Amino acid sequence: MSLHSFLYALASIPMFAARPFLAALLTSALARFGEHVPFLADSKVIQALAHAPEWFKSWTALLILLVLAVGETLAAKNADVRAVMEDLDGWIKSGVSLLVSFALIDGETASTIKDIQRHGFGIESLWSVVCAVGTYFVALLRRGALWIVNEVDDGDDIGLQTVLNWVESTWTVSGLFFIVVFPVAAIVLSAMTALALFGVKRWHEKREEASKVPCARCGTPTLPHATQCPACKHDVAAPRAVGVFGTPKTGVCEDRERQRFDLLGRKRCPVCATRLKRQQVQQTCEACKTVTFASDAQFQGYLDALSARLPKTLVISFVLSAIPIVGVIPGVIYYRLTLISGLRGYVPPVRGCVSRVLLFFIRWILVALQPIPVIGALVIPLMCLSSYLIYKRALVGRARKDLAVATA
Repeated sequence: MSLHSFLYALASIPMFAARPFLAALLTSALARFGEHVPFLADSKVIQALAHAPEWFKSWTALLILLVLAVGETLAAKNADVRAVMEDLDGWIKSGVSLLVSFALIDGETASTIKDIQRHGFGIESLWSVVCAVGTYFVALLRRGALWIVNEVDDGDDIGLQTVLNWVESTWTVSGLFFIVVFPVAAIVLSAMTALALFGVKRWHEKREEASKVPCARCGTPTLPHATQCPACKHDVAAPRAVGVFGTPKTGVCEDRERQRFDLLGRKRCPVCATRLKRQQVQQTCEACKTVTFASDAQFQGYLDALSARLPKTLVISFVLSAIPIVGVIPGVIYYRLTLISGLRGYVPPVRGCVSRVLLFFIRWILVALQPIPVIGALVIPLMCLSSYLIYKRALVGRARKDLAVATA
C-alpha cells in the first residue's frame, strides 16, 4: 500500500471514464517498464506502480489489454456498437477502474478479494470502490456533456466522432503521464475535469429547456419544431422547420406532413421532436408515447419521402465528385446527412454492423478510383447509391418483422 498508489487511482478517474482499456494498458506498461525509463525512474508514482502484482505486469496482461484497447478505439466511433454498449458503458468503465485500483493499491489482489469475502471492506479495498464509483459517475457526466457530438454526428457522418476518439485517446495517454510527474496537480485537474463535464451537461439541459415554448392549451413546455404538444396533443400553431442536425431553424415549416418526415429523418419524434435514442424501427417516444412507424403505411410513406431526395442527392454528389480529391469529403458528408442518416438511424445494431462491413470494402474501392478523370465524377454518386440500397434493404427487412409482430 502506498500514498502514491492512492493518488494515482484517484487522479486517473477521468481517464478511465473516457478510455478504460487504454488507461489500463498504459498503467500496466508503466508498472512493468516505468523504472527503466530514465526521466520516469525517480517518480514516486512509478515506484509505487512497480509493486503491482506480477499478473498485472505480465506480457499476457499487456497483450490482452492491447487487444481490448484497440477494439475500444475502433468501437468508440461506431454508432451501432455505441448503441449496444450504451447501458453497459458506465459499468464496464467502473469495473475496469475497480480491478486496476485493486492491483495498484494492494499488490496481493487475489488475497484482497478473499479478505473482502471473509471480513468485508478494508481501507485499501474501500478506496478502490470509491474510485470505481467515481469513474461510473464521471462516465455518466461525460456522456451527458458530449450531447453535441452525439446529436450532430451520431453516425460519424462528418467525422466528429473520429476527432473525439483521437482527442480522448491522446488526452488519456498524456493525462496518465502527467499523473506520474505531478500527482497532486493531476488530482486538482481531474476534479476540474469532472466539474467541467457537469457544467456542460447542466448548460445543455438548461439551454434545451429555455428553447421550449409553452403549449397554447395546457402550458406544457414544447420544443419549437414539434408538431404537437407532448402532453395534450394540441397542434402547435407554427412549428419551426427542422435543421440539418435536428435542431429547430428560425423559420416556420411550410408543410406539416413533411415536417413529420424531417423529424423522423433526424431521429426525432414526429410529434414532440424529442430525440429518439434507440436504433430500431418501432420505438416509443419517452415524452409523448408516440410509436414510430405504427403502421406499414407510415413506414412506406417515410421511405417514399427519402426516395424523393435521392435524385437531387445524386446530382449534387456528382458535382462534388467531379472535383478531384477535394470533393470527396464534402460529397460524402452531404449524402450521409441528407439521405443515409435517415435510414441508418433505425437499422438495429447487428444489421447495421453487417451493412457497414459490406460498405467499407465498396467505399474504399470506389475512393481509389476518384482521382481518375471522368470515372472519378461517378465515385461519390455510386457510394451514395450503394449505401442507400444496402441500408434501405436492411431497414425494410427489419421493419417487415417488427410491423408483422405489431399487427399480429
